[in-house]
Amino acid sequence: WHNECLLGLNKSGKELNLLRQNTWAFSDEHAAMAGTACDYFTQDNAHDAADKNIPLLFISFPSEKDPNWNNHPERRDKSTVAIITFAKWKWFESWDNQPLKRRGDDYDRAKKLIGQKMIDQTCRLYPQIEECIDYVDIGTPVTNSHYISSTKGEIYGLDHNVDRFDAQANAALRPETDISGLYMTGQDVLMCGFTGALMGGALTSCTMLKRDIFTDILRIRKSAYPFSKKES
Repeated sequence: WHNECLLGLNKSGKELNLLRQNTWAFSDEHAAMAGTACDYFTQDNAHDAADKNIPLLFISFPSEKDPNWNNHPERRDKSTVAIITFAKWKWFESWDNQPLKRRGDDYDRAKKLIGQKMIDQTCRLYPQIEECIDYVDIGTPVTNSHYISSTKGEIYGLDHNVDRFDAQANAALRPETDISGLYMTGQDVLMCGFTGALMGGALTSCTMLKRDIFTDILRIRKSAYPFSKKES
């Protein structure tokens, strides 16, 4: 489960020296080793969790990755930030069946407390953005549950614990199934994230086509971008 915080900035990425990269930021060495056993995740509610340091943030600047960003006049001299961190379903589950945008003051307060904590910790790493924030949108597992109808607001598929990667699980999570013509694909065939989903799709293509498409891709790349040794 995750909380997401999306920021709109009133200066360009060039002005703010934002890079085309992702940052995985651990609050300290203990948090990196403790994982979900750290103090943040042992709290019973979002209000108490907001009093603790968030152990891990994923920080990215989508505007810097978009080659067409400055082609839109309304986007010039602006930039964006995406921040994601882990959450617990029980912090928000009591609001799951309530209508969007009308979940009440308690929900808004809990959501904003966590969101502001995410922003504060991000600004410690990127202090140049702190005075440039024009727009804030905060999402919770309940938000994900509403928009994508995922189980308890999950956005990364199967839990990535030790059991997820044992031999039995790996044997079961394959593209081919016992049902003729039915294949699995995406991140749960391999691992979470964009790259995991991309490679999961490639593995499924290999299974369906009964050929090694990775070799095909390499051959196409070599044909399109021939390598020639430089003369010494």
